[in-house]
Amino acid sequence: MPVNIEIKGNLARLLATENLIVEHKQVETAQFDTKSRVLTLPMWNTVSNFVYDMLVAHEVGHALFTPCVMWKKDEYANVPMGYVNIVEDARIERLMKQKFAGLNRDFYKGYEELNARDFFELEGLDVNKMKFIDKINLYFKLGAYLCLEFNDIENEFITEISKSETFEQVLDISKRVHEYSKEQQQERIEQQKLELAQASLEDLANNNTDELFTPEDEQTSDEEIDADADLDDPDFDESDEDESDESDDDDTEGGAGNVAGDWNNIDESDTQEAFDRNSDKLKDDQSRETQYVTIPTVNLDNAVISFDVIYKELKTHFGIEEQGALSDDSSSRWNYSGNNIVQEKLEYNKYKLSARKDVNNLVKEFEMKKSADSYARQTVAKTGVLDTSKLHTYMYNEDIFKKVSIIPEGKNHGLVFLLDWSGSMSQILKDTMKQLYTLVWFCRKVNIPFEVYSFTNDGWALGSPDNTSDRPYYNNDLLDPSRLVKEVKEGDLYIEGAFRMVNILSSTQKSKKLDEMMLLLWLQVAGFQATKYNYYRKFCLSGTPLNEAIVAVGQLTKQLIKSAKLQKCHVITLTDGEGYHSSYNKLRDRYYESGKDQMTRMSIYPCDTVIRHKGKTFLGAINEPEFTCKLVESVKSDIPNCNFIGIRVLERNGLSRFYHYYGRKSYNCVEEMKSQMRKKGLVSFKSLAFDMWFALNGKDLHTDDDLDVDAGAEKRKITAAFRKMNRGKKSNKFMVKEFITQIV
Repeated sequence: MPVNIEIKGNLARLLATENLIVEHKQVETAQFDTKSRVLTLPMWNTVSNFVYDMLVAHEVGHALFTPCVMWKKDEYANVPMGYVNIVEDARIERLMKQKFAGLNRDFYKGYEELNARDFFELEGLDVNKMKFIDKINLYFKLGAYLCLEFNDIENEFITEISKSETFEQVLDISKRVHEYSKEQQQERIEQQKLELAQASLEDLANNNTDELFTPEDEQTSDEEIDADADLDDPDFDESDEDESDESDDDDTEGGAGNVAGDWNNIDESDTQEAFDRNSDKLKDDQSRETQYVTIPTVNLDNAVISFDVIYKELKTHFGIEEQGALSDDSSSRWNYSGNNIVQEKLEYNKYKLSARKDVNNLVKEFEMKKSADSYARQTVAKTGVLDTSKLHTYMYNEDIFKKVSIIPEGKNHGLVFLLDWSGSMSQILKDTMKQLYTLVWFCRKVNIPFEVYSFTNDGWALGSPDNTSDRPYYNNDLLDPSRLVKEVKEGDLYIEGAFRMVNILSSTQKSKKLDEMMLLLWLQVAGFQATKYNYYRKFCLSGTPLNEAIVAVGQLTKQLIKSAKLQKCHVITLTDGEGYHSSYNKLRDRYYESGKDQMTRMSIYPCDTVIRHKGKTFLGAINEPEFTCKLVESVKSDIPNCNFIGIRVLERNGLSRFYHYYGRKSYNCVEEMKSQMRKKGLVSFKSLAFDMWFALNGKDLHTDDDLDVDAGAEKRKITAAFRKMNRGKKSNKFMVKEFITQIV
C-alpha cells in the first residue's frame, strides 16, 4: 500500500500537539530541527506504513522532548555526537511509547522490517563482540530479535538509560559510556599485545630453537605494535595455521564470524553509520522533490501606487492633450487629439446616465436580500415583564411574560476589486470598466467601502521623475525585487521588481474627485483601443502578474477591514486569463564562482509544489491555474469572513479552456457548462478557492441600450437588433441576483 506523505505530515502535527512545519524531501532519513521546528521526512518508495510511522514518531519525540541547547562545551566537549544521539534516541522513543501506547506496534514492526533488510549490517557479525555503543543501539532498537550479553557494569548503564528522564541525564550517561568504551578499547589493545607475545613464544618452542629473544625484542615499544596493528584485522594474529583454525572454530562456535566492528574508531557507532548508509538506498530517485514555498510579506509602501499619484499624473497628461480644443493653437495635431477627448467625455457622461437603471436594480436587490437576511436572523425573547393580557391564564399557562423581537444589526461589508491591466484586455477593457463602474456606483449608493486596484508590471515609473523610465532596466533601483518585500527569504514566492498595484479608485476620496478620476480612467482606456490621442505612457497595459496581485491583496484586504471596521469583505477579480509563470527564491552556493551565496529564481512546477502559509499547507495543483487557486485558498485562510469572487471575461472559444481549468469539479462535462451559458448568458458556480465564479463572453459586454434599426426594416433585422440589445441584459439579470447573494 503506497504511503500518503501528506497524511504522515498531519500525523506528525497530531502527535506533537504542535503545528510543526513538515517537509518531504530527498534526504537519507528523517530529521528534526529543534530550533526552526521543521520536521523533514524522506521520500522512500519501498517501505511500509509501519516504517514511516516509526520515523515520524521518532522525530516527533525529538520535537517534544529534546531541548534546543548548545551542550557540546565544558565537561561534555569531548563526548561524541553519535553517543549522545543513540542514548537520546532510546530516551525519546521510550517516552513516545509511554505517551502514545499505540506506537509500540509501529516501533516493533518498523524495526523488524529494517532488520530484515539488514539495515544495521549485522550479517556475519558476533554482536556480543561489538563496541558497547553499538550494543546499546541494537538493544533499544532490536532487543527483541537479538540475544545481547552485558556484564555487570554494562547492565547498570542499560538500566540508567532505560530510566533516564531528562536531557541532562542523557549527557551524563553518554559521557560515562564514552569513557567506559575507551577503557574497553585499551583493554582490547592490551589483550591483542598479550596474544601476540604468547604466539611468538609458542613459535619458538615449536621450532626447538635455543635462541632466546634478544633484549631488543623484549624492549619493543607499545607504539611500534600499535602503529602496524589493526585490532579488527583477522590476519592480525600471526599464529600458525593450526592455531588459526582453532581460533576460527572458537569464533564460529557461537554461530557468528570473527569480525565485530571497527574498534580502531571508538568515537563512532558502526551500526548507526550502517543505518544511515542503507537509508540512502531507499530514496525514490524517480520522483521529483517536493518544493515548499511560502508567501512573502509585501512592502506595500513600494508595491502600491497611491490614488493621489495616479490621479495627479493622469490629470496633468490629459489636460495637456485636451489643449487642442481649448486653446488658440490651430495645428492639426492639437485639434485632432483635443476633439477626440471631448467626444470621449460626452460618451462617458452618456453611459453614466444609462447606468443608473442598472445601479438602482443592484441597490434594490441588495436591500431586499439584506432585509430577508435580517428577518431570517430575527429572534423572539422574553422580557421578564408580566403581560397583563395573559395574567388570567397563569393557572394553566407558564408563558405569561411579554415578548420582544430582536433584530440583529447588519454586517459591515467591504469590497476590494482587482482589475487586470494586461495587453490582452485592450479591446474589452472599456466594456469591463463599464461593469466596474456600475459596481462602484452601487457601492457609493449603499455606502459600502471599496478599493479598486489594477495589477500591472508596467506602472513602476508612476510617481517618479520623467527620465526614470529611460534608465537601463537592469540598472534601475525602482526595479529591484528586494524593494517589494519586507525580507528576501529562501523559499518565498518571487515578486517581480516591476510589479505594482495601482489604487485607481477608492471610497475614501470625495465624490467630485472620484468622478473626475473615473473620467480620466475612461480616457486612458479609450486611448488603448485606437490612436485617437496619446494615452499616458507610464500607465501602459502589460503582462498579467495575477499571482503577485493575490499575494498583495491579502495584506490590502486586512488594511481595509481594520480601517473601515468591516465584519465581512469580498475580493473581486476581473480578468480575461491566467497569470504568468511563478518563481520562488533559491539560495545557491558560490553562484557563478563569485565565492558568495546568491539568491536566485527557480521556476515553480505546480504538481511538485506545496504552498505553506501560517502553519497550513495547500497542495494538489497540477497546472498554473490550479496553482493560482491554491494561492487564493492560502491567502483566504488567513482572512476571516472573506470571499473571493472571480469574474472571467472569456475570449472566443474560451469556454472549453475555462471548463478544464476551473469547472471540472462543478460540471459533469463541458456541454453542461455550455448549456448554462446559452440559457443564462453566463456561467456561475462555486469552488473551493473562489466562493463564486462568473464567466461571461467578451462580446456580451459590448451592449447598446437603444434598438438600432432603420425605419421600414425587415422583421428578420428587427429581431436580430432586439436580440443584440438584450444579449447583455439577460446575463446582467442573473449576475446581479447571484452577485448580491454573495455579498449580503
